[in-house]
Amino acid sequence: MSSSRRFRFTLALALSVLVLAFSSQAVAQPAAESAGKKRTMAELVGLAIQNTKLLSAHDARVDEKRLSAAQARAWPGFSAEFLLGRKSAADANGPRYEFSVAQPLSLAGKLGLRGGLLDLESESWQVQRLGSEIFVTLTVAQGAYEYAANRRKATFAEKRRKRFEVIGSYLSGRVFATPQRKAESRIVENHLKNVAADAIQSEAGFKTSLEKLKVYTPLDSGTYPEIEVPWLSGTKSLDEKEWLERALANNPGLRVRRLAVQGAGLERTLASREGLPDAAIVASYEQSKAAETEKNYGLGLSLAFPSWNRNRSGIKSSEQRKLAEERQLGYEEQKLKAELSKALIEYEAARQTVLKYPQELMTELEVQLRDADEGFRKGQVDLLTFLELDDSASATFSRAYDAQVELASKVAELLTVTADKDALTKLGSF
Repeated sequence: MSSSRRFRFTLALALSVLVLAFSSQAVAQPAAESAGKKRTMAELVGLAIQNTKLLSAHDARVDEKRLSAAQARAWPGFSAEFLLGRKSAADANGPRYEFSVAQPLSLAGKLGLRGGLLDLESESWQVQRLGSEIFVTLTVAQGAYEYAANRRKATFAEKRRKRFEVIGSYLSGRVFATPQRKAESRIVENHLKNVAADAIQSEAGFKTSLEKLKVYTPLDSGTYPEIEVPWLSGTKSLDEKEWLERALANNPGLRVRRLAVQGAGLERTLASREGLPDAAIVASYEQSKAAETEKNYGLGLSLAFPSWNRNRSGIKSSEQRKLAEERQLGYEEQKLKAELSKALIEYEAARQTVLKYPQELMTELEVQLRDADEGFRKGQVDLLTFLELDDSASATFSRAYDAQVELASKVAELLTVTADKDALTKLGSF
C-alpha cells in the first residue's frame, strides 16, 4: 500500500470511528436547549392579526370618520335671542322685552355633502385596513419561510461542523512529513474553519429571522420554535393579463386613489353650493308698555348671503384638485402595471429556480453525503473528492432553501398587490 493511500486509509479509519459515534445520536438542533413548541404558519398569522396594533389603529380611524360623518349630517340647533329694555311714548314709559327663535335650514344639501366626504374617508380607511391585514398576513408568512429555511440550513451547517471537527481533532495530534500529507492536512484545517464560520453565520441567521417575526407576532423571548411551512413546488405559471386585471381592480392603493377622485368631485359640488344663501326660519314675540300695552308677533325666513363672487375661486380650486387626483390615479395605474410586470418576471425566474431543487433532493443530498462518508472510510473516495462533494452538497442545500424563500417573497408580493383575501391559503399552492 502506498504512503498516500495509507494516509487516507488511516484518516478514514479515524473518521469512521468518530463519525459513527456521532451518527448514533440525533444531531442537535441549533439552540436546542431553548427550542419551543411546533407552530404552523397559520397560527403565527392568527397571532399577528390579533396582536398587531397597526390594524386596531386602522379600526379606530374607520370609526372616527364614520362618527364624524354622522355628526356632519346633523342639523344645527336653534338659536334664541332675548332683549330687555324700556319704551317711551310722550310722557309715559314702561318695560319692553323681545324674544326670538331661529332654526337654520339645510336646504342646499351641504350637510349631506360634508357627511358624504367623511363617509369616503371612512371607506378609504377600511380599504387601507384590508390592505394592511393582507400585508401583515403575507409579511408573517414570508418571515416564516425565511425562519424555517434558515433553521434547516443552520441544522445542516451544524452537522457539517461536527463532521469536520472529527477530522480536525484527528489531524491536530498527527505529524505529517511529506508535502502531500501536509497539504491535505492544511486543506482539512482550512475547510474546518470555513465550515465552523458557516455554522456560526447560519445560526445567527435563523435567530435574527425570528426577531423579525416578533415585530408582528408575540413569541416567547429566547425560544426558537419549529415552524412548519408548505413546500413550494414552483409548478404554477401565471397569466399576466389575468393578474393585471386583478391588480387594477383590487389594489388598495388604487382603490384609495379612486375614492380620492370621488371625494374631489363631491368637494366641487359642495363648493358650488357654498354660493347659495343659508336659510333659517325665525319666530319672534315682542311686548312693550308705555301708555298702553303693545304686543307684536312675527314669523319669517332669514337668508344669509355669501360673498358677492359666489365662491368662484373656491369652485375653481376644487376643480383643480379633482384634476390633480385624476392625473395622480393615472400615474399610479401606470406605475402598478410596470411593477406588476417586473414582479411577474421575477416570479417566473424564482419559480424556474425552485423547479431545479425538488423537495426529494434534500433527502437525496443526505444519502449522497452518507455514501461519500462510507466510501471515504473504506478508502474508496479520496479526501479532495470528499471535500468537493461536501461543498457541492452544502451549496445545493443552501440554494434550495434560498429558492424557497425567494419564491415565497415573490408570491407574497403578487398577492399583496392584488389584495387577495385568501392569500395565506393560496401561498402554499405555488
